[in-house]
Amino acid sequence: MLTVFALEGIPEVGDGDDLAALIGDAAAASDDTALRDGDVLAVTSKVVSKAEGRTRPEAEREQAITDETVRVVATRAFPGGVTRIVENRLGIVGAAAGVDASNTADGTILLLPSTPTPRRPPCALGSRSDSASGSAS
Repeated sequence: MLTVFALEGIPEVGDGDDLAALIGDAAAASDDTALRDGDVLAVTSKVVSKAEGRTRPEAEREQAITDETVRVVATRAFPGGVTRIVENRLGIVGAAAGVDASNTADGTILLLPSTPTPRRPPCALGSRSDSASGSAS
């Protein structure tokens, strides 16, 4: 059986927050959400970016897209500007190099995480799980 749920109790994440601790605390808050051996934990790139401090002023959006771009795949002009489909430094091909203004403070944008590999691996949650191996994944 597969059960999918969102953890409750994770506050707004900001630059320098210990994401593993926030997730671990939220998971441990209830027996229903305690991490167990074999669990799969998915964390959005947005929350990782927020913890990494990858927020910029909205006025820097076009420069941020340029800075994150390694290759332009396609462009399309429209009355409000240009849409760019690009490959970013992580090898992801997408619109605007993943630069996004949704779910961020007004007047800010968010870049994708600096690396696809977490700085603090899932085993940082290990002491909070009931896993015999001491790691939660």
